[in-house]
Amino acid sequence: MSILKYIQTMRIKRGDFVQSLIEGLYFHAQENQVFQYLQTAEYRQMVSDMERGWEAFRSTLTAEQEKHLDALLTQKLEVVHLEDEASFCSALSIGITLGRL
Repeated sequence: MSILKYIQTMRIKRGDFVQSLIEGLYFHAQENQVFQYLQTAEYRQMVSDMERGWEAFRSTLTAEQEKHLDALLTQKLEVVHLEDEASFCSALSIGITLGRL
C-alpha cells in the first residue's frame, strides 16, 4: 500500500490527526527548510527581475484589468499551493518507503 493510500485510510480511521500531522510537517518544511534552499544569488536575481517586470506590466493595466488579474493570480497561487502539498506528500512517501529498505 502506498503511503498516500495509507495516510488516506488512517485519515478516515483517525479523523484529522494524520492530516494535522502532515500539515504540520509541510508547514515546518516550508518555514524552516525550503527557505534555506532558496538562498541563492540565482533565485534572488530571478525574484528581483520578476518583481520589476510585474511592476512595469501592472502600470499598463486599467483598474478593472488589475482586479481581474489579481483574481486569476489568487487562483494560480492556490493551485501552486496544492501542487506543492502533493509534491511534499510524494516526497514523504518516497522517504518512508526508502526508510523501510
